[in-house]
Amino acid sequence: MSNDIYIDSHPPSPERQAELLHKIADQIVKRKLTVPAIMFFESVKPLSFVGSQALVFLQPIVQAFLNRKEYDEIVLMMEERENVEKLLCEIEKQEAEWQDRERAEKDAAKAKRKAEGKKTFWEWIKNCASISKW
Repeated sequence: MSNDIYIDSHPPSPERQAELLHKIADQIVKRKLTVPAIMFFESVKPLSFVGSQALVFLQPIVQAFLNRKEYDEIVLMMEERENVEKLLCEIEKQEAEWQDRERAEKDAAKAKRKAEGKKTFWEWIKNCASISKW
């Protein structure tokens, strides 16, 4: 297919929808836009059809960044309110996974510093305070 518009076609399969929602959520979480995205999607959920039509209007601009077929599939998906809710759940799930990874990395770094005998900033401050006895 050349530059045909996919809007008149059927919505993507449930597997494809899950893949697209995962991809969108991944990009939102990577850019650390979770809170603004959740606020935005929660506020426009009742107007999901109108919002999907706004996406059609913005298509020429957004297609500089996205594949046209994927964009059209997203537009079709966002017409249904339940897909907006699925997207919100996926964003929240990926954000929780990201926070768990961050926490694990920080704990590992802290354990490594402790094993090397390095003190934390607050331990250093306590040590200085006890030496000088302010």
